[in-house]
Amino acid sequence: MRIIFSIFLLGFLLLFQNCKKDDTSFSYCTGCPISSWTGNYNGTGTYFVASSGETFEGVNVNVSIENTYDSTLVIKLTAENYISESFSTSKTSDDHYILLGSGSETLDIGLKKNDNQYKLDGTFKKNTWNKIDSVWIVNKSLTFSALKQ
Repeated sequence: MRIIFSIFLLGFLLLFQNCKKDDTSFSYCTGCPISSWTGNYNGTGTYFVASSGETFEGVNVNVSIENTYDSTLVIKLTAENYISESFSTSKTSDDHYILLGSGSETLDIGLKKNDNQYKLDGTFKKNTWNKIDSVWIVNKSLTFSALKQ
């Protein structure tokens, strides 16, 4: 019995010998210049529709960020067949995040860095105003993560 247990344990250890942790460690990009934000990002996300309660996983997401003038950024968010929105904002701080919109449409994105790689994590929401409770209610949302190309 002891020999069978030893063989089983040895086999188990050999099975997981080649398993490695994900070495990719992104951290918030505080102090990054505006040029760090610009570019094209591709990734995936989760799209949620409140009215039907449906959730769509693995939605392809594209984010394009252009620096059009001084500190002005134009952000285009596309999830084909789900969302296509554009935002414009002035980015004068070196914070790792941007909060855009208010009320009916919002976009919150954060920039992370790992060596020379950049990644956006964000959430886009379409909301409606509930007059009875005096609150914004999320109708649709897209939560995503995208790497700079």
